[in-house]
Amino acid sequence: MILIRFILYLYKQNHYKMYSNKITDTKQALKFIFAGKSIFTFVNTKTGNRFTYKIKQVKDSNLFFVSVLTNPEVYTYIGTCVEGNYKHGKKSQISTDSQSVRVFEFMLNRLKSDNLPEFLEVWHEGFCGKCGKRLTVPSSILTGIGPDCIKKLSKSEKRDKFLELILC
Repeated sequence: MILIRFILYLYKQNHYKMYSNKITDTKQALKFIFAGKSIFTFVNTKTGNRFTYKIKQVKDSNLFFVSVLTNPEVYTYIGTCVEGNYKHGKKSQISTDSQSVRVFEFMLNRLKSDNLPEFLEVWHEGFCGKCGKRLTVPSSILTGIGPDCIKKLSKSEKRDKFLELILC
């Protein structure tokens, strides 16, 4: 029985590694995070700490709802982002002093300033940041955005202007 659990554990680890990917470029990370329906993890390789977040865009708006993974498959609302600026939600059940909220604010500010230390990493979870579908094309796994969605994002002047607002 223990051997079967161990084999299943190894399978899940390899399955996860096959679809997830580290995003090394800060602009690419921001593009993924604010694509519309992103799930990503911030990892501190020094401490081993990590937090997984989900950001969903309100349709036809620059408003994004931010949630943090609190239990398996359970995300809890923590706040909003408007034009790349985080604001803690009044209805959030997680306090502004919690580590997950502080990490999100810190990482967002570091990504916007293009000043991310090497021991801090951004990983996408193997799903398209725009539509939320599983990524299967190797080039899409690298960027975190599917081939159809990347065309929509690259054609969108509104998206480029939005990213300029965040990076300024």
